Amino acid sequence: MHIRWLEDFVCLAQAGSLARAAELRNVTPPAFGRRMQAVEVWAGAPLIDRSAFPVRLTAEGRQFLEAAQSALRTLDETRLALRAAHRADASTVTIATGKTLARSMVPAWLSGLREALRGDPAAAGFRTRLSTFPMHDALAMFGEGDADFLLCYSPPDLPVMLDDARYQFHLAGVERLVCVSAADAHGGPLHRLRTGKAAKEKPVPMIAYAETLTLGRMVNQEIARRKLAPRLEVIAVSDFAESVHEMVRQRMGLAWLPARLIADDLHAGRLVRAIGATAAGADDGGDLALDIRLYRPRAPMRPLAEAFWRAAVTAPR
Repeated sequence: MHIRWLEDFVCLAQAGSLARAAELRNVTPPAFGRRMQAVEVWAGAPLIDRSAFPVRLTAEGRQFLEAAQSALRTLDETRLALRAAHRADASTVTIATGKTLARSMVPAWLSGLREALRGDPAAAGFRTRLSTFPMHDALAMFGEGDADFLLCYSPPDLPVMLDDARYQFHLAGVERLVCVSAADAHGGPLHRLRTGKAAKEKPVPMIAYAETLTLGRMVNQEIARRKLAPRLEVIAVSDFAESVHEMVRQRMGLAWLPARLIADDLHAGRLVRAIGATAAGADDGGDLALDIRLYRPRAPMRPLAEAFWRAAVTAPR
């Protein structure tokens, strides 16, 4: 039995769908299904009622779920306690996060927290280590106890799946994704996306995010919701928000970009909002809201990490 199989099983119980659980665990549905079959073989009993939707657990499955959650919780708390006791650098707070947040939010946020912690004996002389990864890898690092905190985006329709019994979060902020284009000679959008029913112009070039990114899934869902796909032509795809940002600055097309990342460009007029129902008006429906969460274990942490958490929870957003 692999620990990740237990985590897969708990995820399935929470998601209620093999396909959704596979997406959350970043594996293909067939591979996820094979893992669940392996768990049932190991347990020696059917754990999942696959005839129902959403997927239901059998009586044996519910019993196994309680045992799996208890085992994972015990292992996690023990590992965190051991690592905290033997951490080589007790004066460092480690945060697992994504590259976009590390660039757009973290510098100002950390500066404020360091100021708030000034004079706190538990935080004397502390430093911060940022470890940037794709979402799945950041989750793994945090879950394995190699980071004190996880700072991540949490979309409303696909929130981060962490066991509430083992972890808690604080809403550290809200990011807005803004549809923007480079400005033309008159200060308007070089690439304008019209959303009115009568819009019949040729598709507008767009720089897209890879579907594996949280930003990519959010933008694609908004495009589908508003039926904008026929009006857009994806000419480039990237898994790095700063690359998307630079391609927009180079006048290649429009994109939805984090407001914090493009604040200077918007202020200077280099980038402007690109969605408009008519040539004269903007469409406020183009912005997307995305929660930013800071996660920690519920188990007690070392004094420095607890002080950092207190500062983060009381900091203004």
